[in-house]
Amino acid sequence: MKKIIALICLAAIAVHAQAQSSRAKLDSLMDYYSVNYHFNGTAFIAIHDSVLLSKGFGFRNIAKKEENDANTIYQMGSNTKQFTAEIILQLAMNRQLGLDDKLTKFFPGYPDGDKITIHNLLTHTSGIFNYTDDSTWMDHATEHISREKLIALFKSQPLGFEPGSKWEYSNSNYVLLGCIIEQLTHKSYEEVVRERILVPCGMTHSGFDFADLKDKKKATGYNLINGDTYEEAPITDSSLSFAAGALYSTTGDMYKWHKALESYKLLPKEWQEKAFIPFKKKYAYGWFIDTLYNRRLTGHSGGIPGFYTYEMRFEQEDADIVLLQNNMKPDMDNNTIAVNIAKCLFDKDFKIPAPPDFVKVSPETLQKYAGDYALSPDFIINIKVSGDDLIAQATGQGAFTIKAKSDTLFTCQVVHADIEFVKDADGSVNKLILHQNGQHMPAARVTGKEKVASSQPAAIKVSTEVMQQYEGDYALTPDFVINIKLKGDDLYAQATGQPAFIISPESETLFTSQAVGAGIEFVKDQNEKVTKLILHQGGQDIPGLRK
Repeated sequence: MKKIIALICLAAIAVHAQAQSSRAKLDSLMDYYSVNYHFNGTAFIAIHDSVLLSKGFGFRNIAKKEENDANTIYQMGSNTKQFTAEIILQLAMNRQLGLDDKLTKFFPGYPDGDKITIHNLLTHTSGIFNYTDDSTWMDHATEHISREKLIALFKSQPLGFEPGSKWEYSNSNYVLLGCIIEQLTHKSYEEVVRERILVPCGMTHSGFDFADLKDKKKATGYNLINGDTYEEAPITDSSLSFAAGALYSTTGDMYKWHKALESYKLLPKEWQEKAFIPFKKKYAYGWFIDTLYNRRLTGHSGGIPGFYTYEMRFEQEDADIVLLQNNMKPDMDNNTIAVNIAKCLFDKDFKIPAPPDFVKVSPETLQKYAGDYALSPDFIINIKVSGDDLIAQATGQGAFTIKAKSDTLFTCQVVHADIEFVKDADGSVNKLILHQNGQHMPAARVTGKEKVASSQPAAIKVSTEVMQQYEGDYALTPDFVINIKLKGDDLYAQATGQPAFIISPESETLFTSQAVGAGIEFVKDQNEKVTKLILHQGGQDIPGLRK
C-alpha cells in the first residue's frame, strides 16, 4: 500500500511540474507576441481542468493607458455563429424545424429559397451573397437597421452557385438563421441566446448591445495598433452584425461555453455532435473542424471593426485556447498563435521564437533620416522622428513605427517590411531602400517642389477576362487553401477560416492587399494556363498549387 501511495505522489508531482513548465513557456510565448505587436488582448489557455494562462496583454484603452486583463470584454464577431447554430440544433431536436427544411418555409417567395435548406445556411453552402463583402455596409455600421432592411442588403443578389455544390463563407446565412429563431420562439434573438445559453452556462459578462454597454472592463476597439500609433474603430451596431457577429464576451465566459459543450449541458451527445460534423471545406455548424497532433480540433475565428478573436478546442484533452484582441489588424493572425500554443501543450520540443534584436540609434542620426522619399512620383514615404523611434507613412496609408535593427536598417513588424537608409560618402542621407515581399525598391529623398506630380496615382487596370483566369482554389498546404473570386471589378482572396479581402493589381499577375500586408502573384505555365500562385508575406514566398 505504501508503494502505491508513493507512486501516486510521484505521478502528482510530475503532473504539477509539467503544468508549471507549460505555464512558464506559455507566458513567455505570449509575452513575445505582445512586445512584437502580434497580440494586444487577453489570452486564456486551459487543459484537463487546469488553467495554464489567463492574462491580458497591451491596452484596453490606449489613450487612458488602461491595460487589458483577464476580465476585459471584447466584441466576438463571427464566434457568435457557434451560439446561433446551437440554438438551431435545440429547435431541431424539439422538432420545431428540420435541418432539411427549405428557406421558403420561413421566407415565402425568397429567391431560390426552395433550393436552400437550413443545413445549407449552417454550413455556408447556400450560395447566398455575403452582405459584408459589399464595402458600403460600413458606411452605416454604427446605425440601427431593421431586420427587413438587413435582409434587403443581400436578398436581391443572385446566388453564387447551386446550393450544396460549393462552400463560400457568408454572414448572410446566419442573419437568416437568427430571423428563423425569432420567428419560431416569438422572442428576440438576444433573449433566446441569453435564456438558452448565457444564463445556463453562467456567462454573466456576455451579451449583445456592445455600443451601449456600460462597464469599465469594456475594451476600446482599434483598426490598428503599432507602438504609439493607433486608429480607434467605430462600434458596429449589433442590429447589423446580428446573429452572425453581435456577441460580446470575455475569455472566462468563453471557457464556460467550452465546458458546457464538453459536458453536453445544452444538448444531448447525439445532437451536440451534429455541430462538429464537417460538410465542405471542413466547416460544420458554426465550427471549423480539423486535426492537429492527431487530435480533433474545433475552432472558429471572429473579426469585426476593432476586434479580432479566435477559439481553438481539443475535446479529447478538455483543452481550450481563447485569444481575444481589440486590434483588428495584428501583425500575426490568431490562428498561427493558437497553433503555436497547441505546440507548447503537445510538443515538448517546441522552441519559443527568439525576440528580435533592436538597437538604440542616437537622436542625431534619427534626425538625418527624417524627410520624404519617392518610390515613384506618386508614391512617397514620409519619415519622421517620434521619441526614440522613427515613424514611416506611405502615400494614402496609415503611419507605422519602425524599429532599428542596426544604425541604418529599420523594420516594421506590422507590414512585414524593412527600410534601409543609404548614406553618401559625406554621411548625408539621400536615399532609402524598401525591402518588402522579396523586392528591393529604392526611393530618393525629395523636397517639397519635387513631391508634386499628380493628385492621383495611375491605376493599373486588369481586364475581367484575365482576372477570371485566376479564380479558383490554391492549396498552400492540404489544410490551408486560398480561394480567389472575382466580384464585380474586384478580385477577392479568402484563406481557410478567414474573411475575404480585396487584392489590387500592381501588374497583370501581381496583386497586393494593404489590409494584410501581402502580395499574391499568379504563375502561368508554358501554355498560359494559371497553375499556381505565390503568397508573398512576412518575408516568405509560399507557393499554392491550383486544385
